[in-house]
Amino acid sequence: MLERVQDVSYLQMLSVVLLFFSLFIVVTIIRRIYFSSISDIPGPFVARFSILWQLWVTATGQLGPAIVALHKKHGKFVRIAYNEVSVCDPEGSPTLLKRNIDKGSWYEITALPDSRLQNQMSITSASDTARLFKGLAGGYKLSNILQAEPFIDDCISLFRRRIDDLSATSRPVDFSMWFTFLFFDIVGETTFSKRFGFLDEGRDVGDAIKNQWFLTSYLALMGYFPWAHNWLLANPLIEYFHLQPAMHVFDTTKAAIDARATNFKAHPDMVEQWMRAHKEHPERFSQDDILAAGVVTVGAAADTSGAALQAFVYFLMRDPAMLALLRDEIDTAELGPIPSYESVRNLPLLQACIKEALRIHCPVSTGLPRVAPPSGITICSRPFAAGTILSVNQWAVHSLPVFGPDAARFNPRRWLAPAPPGTSFLPAAREALTTPTYPPGPHDGAHLRLMHECLIPFSAGYNACPGQHLARVEISKVAAVMVRDYEIRQVESGAEWRWRSHFSAVPWGWDCWVKTRRRG
Repeated sequence: MLERVQDVSYLQMLSVVLLFFSLFIVVTIIRRIYFSSISDIPGPFVARFSILWQLWVTATGQLGPAIVALHKKHGKFVRIAYNEVSVCDPEGSPTLLKRNIDKGSWYEITALPDSRLQNQMSITSASDTARLFKGLAGGYKLSNILQAEPFIDDCISLFRRRIDDLSATSRPVDFSMWFTFLFFDIVGETTFSKRFGFLDEGRDVGDAIKNQWFLTSYLALMGYFPWAHNWLLANPLIEYFHLQPAMHVFDTTKAAIDARATNFKAHPDMVEQWMRAHKEHPERFSQDDILAAGVVTVGAAADTSGAALQAFVYFLMRDPAMLALLRDEIDTAELGPIPSYESVRNLPLLQACIKEALRIHCPVSTGLPRVAPPSGITICSRPFAAGTILSVNQWAVHSLPVFGPDAARFNPRRWLAPAPPGTSFLPAAREALTTPTYPPGPHDGAHLRLMHECLIPFSAGYNACPGQHLARVEISKVAAVMVRDYEIRQVESGAEWRWRSHFSAVPWGWDCWVKTRRRG
C-alpha cells in the first residue's frame, strides 16, 4: 500500500514538473514571438522563437542560398533566430562590420584545438581582438608577404610540374584537391618557412584536407552549442589521444614553429615578425599567441583560397568570350614564367575576374555576427536593443541589386571603369565588352566605389581576414598562370559542380582535362 502511495506521489511530482516545464516553454515562445524588441522583423516562423531554422539550413548545407532567398523576399532585415537579425544593405552591412562592437559568441568555437589557445578569430571582444592584432600585424603585412614571394614561386613551379605530369599522362585533374594542396604549402612557406608536403607527395598528407572539410561543418553547427563542444572536440582528452580531426595540422604547425625558433637560415616569414613582436612586448603577445595565430592561419587560409580559385576557373570555362579577352590581356603583358605580383596586380581584366569570382561564390558562407552594445545600436535608421545579435552574410550582400540586374550571374564587366577618352583598352576588347553578352557596367565612379564597399569576401573592419594580402597575392599569381599556360575543359562537359554551404562553401566534383598551352 505504501509503495502504491509513493508511486502515485512520484507520478504527481513528475506531472507537476512537466506542467511547469511546458508552461515555461509556452511562455518563452509567446514572449519571443510577440514581445521581443525584434518582433516586427519578418523571417521564418520557427526562427521567431528558436535557432532551429539556422541549425536546419546549416546542417543541410544551404545556409548561404537560404539567407539570400530570405533577403530577396523580406528586404534588408530578416529575423533568422529568436535574438538574431541578418542585415543586408549596401550601406548598413559594411557599416555594421566596421563598428567596433563585440562579435557573437559563435566565434568562440574557432579556438583550436581548444579554448586554451585563443586566436584573433575566437576572441569576441573588439578591444581584445584589436590589442592582439597589434602583435600579429607585422606578419600579415603585404610587404612581409612579398619578401617571401620567391618561395611562393617555388610552390607554384612545383604545382605547375604536377599539373603538367597529369596532362602528359592524360589523367583528369581534381582542382578541388590540387588547388588546396598548393595553398596549404604556400601557407606553410609564408608562415614558418616550411611546406607541408602536399605538392611533394601529391596527396592529402595525414588526411588534413578531408578532416578540414569535416571540421568546418562541425564548427558551423557546434558554434551554437559551445558547452557541447567543450565535451567533444575541445575536450583535452581528445587532443591527448590525437582524436582531433585537425591534429595533424596542429602538430605540424607546432613542430614547425618550434623548429623555426632555432632556424636562423629561414627566409622572412610571419613567425619571424611574430617572434620579434613577442620579444618587444612579451606582456601583451605571448608564445601561445604565436602558436594560436599559426594554427588558425593554416586552418583557415588554404581551403578558402582554393575555393576562390576554383570559382575563377569554373566560371571562366563557362564564359569563352571573357576567357579569350583575359588570355589576350595576359599574353600581351609578357609576364615571367611565374608572374610577379607586381606584374599582375594591376591587370584590369584579371583583377575584375578575380573580384567577380569572389563575389559570385564567396568562400565563406556563414553569417558574421556582432552584438549590439549596452547602449544599443542603430543600423539603417532602425534601433536595436543591447544584446541583439546582428549578422552579415557575405552571400546575401554579394547578391544586392547594387551589383546590377544580373547580380546572379558571373559578369566581370561590372568591375571595369570606362576607358578614358582617347585611350585604348586591349584592341577590340572594349567593343566586345559592351555587346549584349556583356552589358555595360557602372560608369558612375561613386556607384563603382559602393560596389567595392559591398564586396566583402574578407569581411571588413577590425575583424577583417588578416591573411587577405596573402590570398590576393597567391590567387592573382596562380590565376594568371592557369589562364596563360593551360587549356581546361570538364570531363563531363557542362556538368554542375557540387558544394555545401556550412561555414565555408568549398566546391568539388568537376574534374577537368588539362592541356598545356604554352610556357612563359
